[in-house]
Amino acid sequence: FRVLSGPLSDKYGARWVMGVTLVVAGIPCMCTGFVNSGPGLSVLRTVIGIGGSVFVPMQYWTSSMFTREVAGTANSLAAGWGNLGGGITQILIGSILFPLF
Repeated sequence: FRVLSGPLSDKYGARWVMGVTLVVAGIPCMCTGFVNSGPGLSVLRTVIGIGGSVFVPMQYWTSSMFTREVAGTANSLAAGWGNLGGGITQILIGSILFPLF
C-alpha cells in the first residue's frame, strides 16, 4: 500500500490519505478480540499492517510544512521518534505484561 500512498498524497493531500488509512487500519484493531483462530489473526494482522503505510504521507506532509533548509531534519525527527515509540512500547509492555502470566 506504500506504493499507492505517494500518488494518492499528490492527488488528495497527505492529510486525507493518512486519515483514511488510519481509520481503515483502526477498524480491524478494534475487532482483534473477536478473532479465535490463527489464520484469522494472520488475516487481521495483515490488514492492520496497512496502517504502517502512513509513513509515506507523513514524510510528504512534513516536507511540505517545513522549508527546504530544515525539511530533512524535520523528516528524520518525525521518522525517528515514530520508530523509537514503537520500540519502547514493545519493551515496556513486555516488561509489564509478562510477569502477570
